[in-house]
Amino acid sequence: MKKRYLLGALGLVLLGLGTSACSSQSDNSSSKQTTTSKSKKSVEKTDENSSESTSKRSRKDSSTGADNQANNSNSNDGKAYGGNFQDSKGYISINNVTNVTVKGSDGDDHYALVQGTFTNNDKESVDPTSFFSNHLKVMEKVGKATHDLVLVTTDIENELTPWGNQIKEGRKKVEPNMTGNFVIVYKLDPANGAKTNATHYVFDPYDSKFGKSLTVKVYESKTIEKSSDKASSNSHSDESTDTNSSADTSSDADVDTDD
Repeated sequence: MKKRYLLGALGLVLLGLGTSACSSQSDNSSSKQTTTSKSKKSVEKTDENSSESTSKRSRKDSSTGADNQANNSNSNDGKAYGGNFQDSKGYISINNVTNVTVKGSDGDDHYALVQGTFTNNDKESVDPTSFFSNHLKVMEKVGKATHDLVLVTTDIENELTPWGNQIKEGRKKVEPNMTGNFVIVYKLDPANGAKTNATHYVFDPYDSKFGKSLTVKVYESKTIEKSSDKASSNSHSDESTDTNSSADTSSDADVDTDD
């Protein structure tokens, strides 16, 4: 009787221990699954954040790189990358700016020559110079200071002969839906406060809808001789040649007389 009772009690104890062990294993397994699930979600969230952050950085770096490239291009070689202005009536593309010194016997003159193209989108013909000056203000930039420049409206192509044809083209009317080249001239007049050694020029639209302000480095600087001085020099040269020719003729006449 005692043995049966002891065996029965022992069985109950073992059964209880087994049930407790199973329950513990089940709880541990559930805990591990929960922890694993949280870990996976955490990793996935971290990957998403990392991917999103990388994408944002990539876009930002790309944008910054493009801006830097444009700025560096403007500051390095003087070409007006991105120098485009437009509205419903026309489109202007600025290529570069050249500083020109015209040396003359009565003093030197200094000019800034803006070179570009103009496309007429209007229904009426219009000349590039008028369209340009009506939409853009041009300033020279020296250090942090800027100075407004005045458009040259006289027949300056007679002095700036290397660019004469392009200056004339800039004053000819362009038909609708056609494109023309231009050179527009601004004088650097020290008497009005302008500097003759400016290295940068600013193109500032009167209306912000026409485009953003653009700063362009001088593409090149050139020095030429005033055409009137050239003409005078050639005239003196011709007179000198004629005198020599006359002297030679006189000499021949003397020789004939001696004979």
